[in-house]
Amino acid sequence: MESYAQGLGHVDLAAKLGIEKSQTLAIGGSANSRILRTSLKHSYQTTESTFYVLGMTFLSRLEIPILDDLDQFEGRWTNPQNQQFVSRWQKPWTQRDTDLFVELKLKNEVHSILDRLEDLMYRVLAVIHDLKSRGHGVLVYQQADNIYQDLLGNDRLSLFDQTSEIVQGYAWRAVAWQHSQGVPGQYNAANRGMPPDMVHPKIGHHQLLNEFLVNYIWQHQLIDHK
Repeated sequence: MESYAQGLGHVDLAAKLGIEKSQTLAIGGSANSRILRTSLKHSYQTTESTFYVLGMTFLSRLEIPILDDLDQFEGRWTNPQNQQFVSRWQKPWTQRDTDLFVELKLKNEVHSILDRLEDLMYRVLAVIHDLKSRGHGVLVYQQADNIYQDLLGNDRLSLFDQTSEIVQGYAWRAVAWQHSQGVPGQYNAANRGMPPDMVHPKIGHHQLLNEFLVNYIWQHQLIDHK
């Protein structure tokens, strides 16, 4: 979503929806827990009814509060595997700690995809319910992750399909869909070797995505269509 926002995709989406003001909370490399937390935090601080668009990231990303520069909104949270702010880590955290953290994380992820996805599902449902109960709106969709696609038919995940605020039961992958529509990828050294259907769309090429999102929002009446 950071690349999307760099190309002013959120501004274009707001205009298409008839919303006068827009802003982004996106930070590259962060985790789903951060997406949900900061959306809720913003919703409790704002005085205006807000529509939140949450493009969720990879299930495997985790964050821990180890930064040495406390941000008033973010706190000390970071994903040390993807956000390598070495010079900003709170001592005594070291690169060795990050390496161990990643090693243990990868070990526990091998057989835990269903459990972690079920946990995310309930967190997303809780956020949707909370936002709506206070007069806000929300749309949730998956960006690129393909690790859990074969599990979505599991009974433990059935609530994904029963929530219109979640695009296509969390099965739709926005990045892959955009590439299938001919949107060019943003290739660079950082994503070399990444599957092509997971590479960020080129900055500024958000038109097809926004058309899809707008149609989905109107179709499911997530915002009053005036």
